[in-house]
Amino acid sequence: MVNPKIRDIMVLMRRLPLDTSSFKQIRERGWVYVDKTPWIHRLVTEGICYFLSRPRRFGKSLTVNTLKELFRGNRKLFEGLYIHDKWDFTEHPVLIFDFNEISHENAENLKRGLQYRLTTYAEDYGVDLPEGDLRERFDRLIKALYRKTGRPVVVLVDEYDKPILDHLGLGEERMHIARQNREILKNFFGVLKGAGVVDELAFVFVTGVSSFTKVSIFSEWNNLVDITLHPDFADFLGYTEEEMVRFFPEHLDRLCEEKGFKGREECLSEIRFWYNGYRFSPRRDLRVYNPISVMYCLSWRSFENFWFRTGTPTFLVNWLKEKPWRIPELERFPVGAEFLEAFDLENLRVEAVLYQAGYLTIGEVRDEEWVLTYPNREVRRSFQGILLQGLCDWETRPRVLADELGRAIRRLDWDAVREILNDILSYIPHSLYARADERFFHTVFYLALALSGYRAESEVLTHRGRLDMAVRYEGEGRVFVFEFKAGVSAEEALKQIEARGYADRFRARGLSVIGVGVSFDPAERRVLDISVRASS
Repeated sequence: MVNPKIRDIMVLMRRLPLDTSSFKQIRERGWVYVDKTPWIHRLVTEGICYFLSRPRRFGKSLTVNTLKELFRGNRKLFEGLYIHDKWDFTEHPVLIFDFNEISHENAENLKRGLQYRLTTYAEDYGVDLPEGDLRERFDRLIKALYRKTGRPVVVLVDEYDKPILDHLGLGEERMHIARQNREILKNFFGVLKGAGVVDELAFVFVTGVSSFTKVSIFSEWNNLVDITLHPDFADFLGYTEEEMVRFFPEHLDRLCEEKGFKGREECLSEIRFWYNGYRFSPRRDLRVYNPISVMYCLSWRSFENFWFRTGTPTFLVNWLKEKPWRIPELERFPVGAEFLEAFDLENLRVEAVLYQAGYLTIGEVRDEEWVLTYPNREVRRSFQGILLQGLCDWETRPRVLADELGRAIRRLDWDAVREILNDILSYIPHSLYARADERFFHTVFYLALALSGYRAESEVLTHRGRLDMAVRYEGEGRVFVFEFKAGVSAEEALKQIEARGYADRFRARGLSVIGVGVSFDPAERRVLDISVRASS
């Protein structure tokens, strides 16, 4: 039998739009819509051409769809929203280029898909559009629509970079396709910066995951305003905590009731830990929640890794395999404030890719330096699991072995720890093993420990040097200090922990410390010995 309190809450609950980006569908069916029209009103009244990059599933497509309905004059859909009595809802011709729907497997398919969109719009609006070059036809279509309607044209571009990103990390042939697609897009959208159409455009809005804007596709488009890092738009996409409370009260109450939280604040604290933490402006310390994860959490009434289920970062895993990169450094990674300017297809930087894709966010800002970090538990755990799976070439074993590792550490069964670590190392494919160095193995150990349920910090800085790894299980008053050494005995590794006072910082916080020296042989891919000593 349903709890009467939960039943009363369910009566008031509106549906969450988990599977649609249609503003019209959401509004007509009375589903929950977090009102983002204050930001939209500012955009449409203060400028003409904008660019915005945000991670996937953060509301970009819904924003594009909302703008479509706004410029098509569908006033009724906006009743009760901020913009309803502040906009005249004049109808404009609207052209949408959604690269989730336009084929881009190769250059010819991309050209064909764009030509098809141009032809379809010409037919829909009843204008003549002769066959010809892509750029020329796009230019003619804008001018023809302006002449016929007497109103300037709106151009909306969703996921502009998908024809590029979908080919990264998949070999040189696919990289060649990415370059070809980039040139097609640069040529096609070059129409919008031309003097011949400037007066015939009412509004242009371009979205994507990455900021290729200044280095390639839109590099010569001087009037395109990039609001990606603008402090006033830091909460344009994603949910603030105030929005969570305002728009999801019944859903929060039901989650609170079913999970047995003592109150809404305790419930919000758990949601915050799992799904909050994204900061999109270095000039404004405002954190927002991942919208799709929040809606799944409230709908399923469960705390899980929802965002990753909506799409696995295959290209990132493949790409990181090829890079001499230390994954542990991503816990806290300092970068210059200009690092996004280097987002170039020919010279991709790991930190820029991970930030723009949503796997890292701005942790803190110090003068001209940003410190990037994981935004929340969902991203940290999921990303580390996928990386370990990719590095060790597994299907399902990584989480199982990591869980076993965590249990073995907690019961201080060091023989089992050695066996599990060796099991993990045995899965490293020969293609990676052939060029693996000591830091590669350190990364594998780190990921395994991080996934074991422990809070792992790699190369923690102490007053007398850097220790390899500090691991602490949440809620426990003890910390394990690991030192990994290749070609040196485990006892020597343990002596380094003691000689350099690696345990001091933890003892000062009232924690008991267990030193763990690990000796491994990279050539044989196995842990040779583990020495352990408690430090009071």
